Amino acid sequence: MKISRIMAAALAAWAFCSSAHAAGECDKYTTSYDRTYCLAKLFIESDKELNEVYKALGKQINADVREDLKIIQRKWMKYRDSVCQPESGTINVDCNYRVNRERTEYLRDRLRECKAGTCRPDMIAQQSW
Repeated sequence: MKISRIMAAALAAWAFCSSAHAAGECDKYTTSYDRTYCLAKLFIESDKELNEVYKALGKQINADVREDLKIIQRKWMKYRDSVCQPESGTINVDCNYRVNRERTEYLRDRLRECKAGTCRPDMIAQQSW
């Protein structure tokens, strides 16, 4: 019984840390270089996951909705860049990670709906940020 409680607590802690709060994992680093490196790795993984969900959603929808998704995704990318690039030539990787995670979750929700047979093209093509 004690072990299962410990395992449950560990699993809950892992789930919490692996969600959008994973960037907090980088707080343990004391130098800005190490923190930036950590956040950059998280950003790269979040970007990869975003692309995977985007592609999976694209396979679930018809060509017209896929075109709408492409258009709204390009608008979102401009939004992300404007929010997370404080000045030309710089990127706030923490911001990019956070914004990517939010968009991934939004698209993942749309993917779940489509897989469940309740795909809503209006939600796929709407600005969600």
